[in-house]
Amino acid sequence: MFQVGDAVSYGTSGVCTIAEKKSVKLAGRPCECYILRPVYDSTMKICVPCDSQVLLQRMRALPSKQELLDLLQEPAPEHNPDPEARKEQYRQTLQSGDRHDLLQMIRDIYTERRHRHAMGKQLSAYEDTALREAQNILHSEFAYTLGIDPQEVPDFIAGELDKAAN
Repeated sequence: MFQVGDAVSYGTSGVCTIAEKKSVKLAGRPCECYILRPVYDSTMKICVPCDSQVLLQRMRALPSKQELLDLLQEPAPEHNPDPEARKEQYRQTLQSGDRHDLLQMIRDIYTERRHRHAMGKQLSAYEDTALREAQNILHSEFAYTLGIDPQEVPDFIAGELDKAAN
């Protein structure tokens, strides 16, 4: 499985390093846990019990540079006009943490934001929050894998999407 020192993506926390594996007391009983430290938030520490399949499934190996670039070459998603259906789809996407689905969701929200901006409107609070959470996950993966600053990721992605569109 995973080893101390490995970099992984964990839920909505983004890229983390496995700082240690140790026994801690949870709910009064000893439990073996991975201790994760988010790469881009040194103040946080995450304890993942080794016997919790649900939480262990949130730990995913990082993609290669080529896998990330291939994701950006995929066609834009079909936009679902039903806001409630989109909200549920976004919730499930964030919960799954699947990078393909996250990138599709970000592209869909970007398109919706441009459309609404043209009409003088803004994204709903839920779409705005979902966008930020998805960006937190993906931007940290892109930054870590590509060796760039997280603030450079939006421009990098925009540039790659422009290349794919031409």
